[in-house]
Amino acid sequence: MDLFFLGEAGLVASFAGGKVAVDPVSRGVSRERIIQECKGLKLILITHEHKEHFDRELIEALFEKYRPYVIGPKHVLLNLSVDSMYKSDVAAGDTFELSGFEVRVMRALHPQSKYPVGYVVSNAGNTVYFAGDTYEIDEMYKISGDVAVLPIRGMETMGAAQAARMAEKLKFKKVMPVYFNDRKDLVEFMLVAKDRALKPEVGAWVRA
Repeated sequence: MDLFFLGEAGLVASFAGGKVAVDPVSRGVSRERIIQECKGLKLILITHEHKEHFDRELIEALFEKYRPYVIGPKHVLLNLSVDSMYKSDVAAGDTFELSGFEVRVMRALHPQSKYPVGYVVSNAGNTVYFAGDTYEIDEMYKISGDVAVLPIRGMETMGAAQAARMAEKLKFKKVMPVYFNDRKDLVEFMLVAKDRALKPEVGAWVRA
C-alpha cells in the first residue's frame, strides 16, 4: 500500500483494489499531476468544508475523469456538481461497503467546522485511518490498522509533539503527519515518533 501526499491534508491512497482520494486539494501539486496519479480512483472522501480540505474544482475534475463515488458530510456535497448517483452523504458512526472498500465514518473534534468527520478505510487486508482535522479523541485508541494519518498544525487540531506521543498508544503500525504549518512541525513530529513515523513528501509516493 502506498500514500501520495498532495499537501495540506490531501492524500491519495493506493490499495490493492484501487485508489482512494481523501481531501484532495491542488495546493502543493498541480491539478494535472493529481489527475494522472489518481488512475484507478474508486472513492473520494471529504472530511469537512474548509478550503484546505475541499477543492471543488479538483473534485469535479476527478469525477469527470474517473467516475468515483464521492462521500462526505451533506452540506459539503450540496456544493458539488456531481451526478447524484455517485455521491452519498455520511455522518459519524456510519459504516458501508462500496467499490470493494469497507469504510467506517469517525467522529472528529473540530469546532470550527459545521460537521467534521474522519474515515477508516479497509481493502484487501490493509487499513488506514484518515483523522481529518481533529483534536485527540478516545475513539482513536479503539481502532487499529496499518497507518493513522493525523493533522499536526496545532490550535485547530492536535499539535506535532502531542500527535507524536500518541503514536506510541495508537494501535497502528505507522503514523503519518499531515496538515502542518512548516518543516519545524514535521521535524518535531519525526524526532519524537521515531520509527513509528512515515515522512510525507509533497508530490511523492510513500510506501506504508
